[in-house]
Formats: sequence, structure tokens, C-alpha cells
Amino acid sequence: MGKKGKDIQLGKDAERFVNDPLYKTAFAETKEELIKMLLQTKISEETERDRIYITIKALGLIDEHIQSVINTGKLAEGQDEFYSEHY
Repeated sequence: MGKKGKDIQLGKDAERFVNDPLYKTAFAETKEELIKMLLQTKISEETERDRIYITIKALGLIDEHIQSVINTGKLAEGQDEFYSEHY
């Protein structure tokens, strides 16, 4: 399997992963819990707030990466379809 084939397969795998109810629930509940924790910190707990904030941002980066893998797979699949129709 070439790079394009791997991109297509990874994209499909990533899409199945993010559409899985367990993933959706775990991601949403984790983010919600972190936001609650952030809002419940005391003014003096600056280090703890920073740690929680960084964790929330990391969740966003993970989600962005997975979406990027999905998009790359869709683009590769579209290229395959285009070339098979025109060549």
C-alpha cells in the first residue's frame, strides 16, 4: 500500500474513531470536567489553573490532529477517484 493508500486508510480509521460513541462521550466529559476544575480554582491557585488550561488546550490539539488526518484521507481518496475517472 502506497502513501496515498495509507492516508486513505488512516483517514477512514480516524473518522470511525471520532464517530465512536465512547470517544465522543469520553472527550466531551473530560473537557467539561477540566473546565469545571478550571472555574473552581481559587485566585491563589495560579499554577493549578495554568496546568488545567494547558491540558484543555492539548485536548484541542489532539482533536485538530485527528481532523487533519481525516481531511488528508478524504483528499487522497478524492485524488484517487479523480485519477481513476480521468486517466
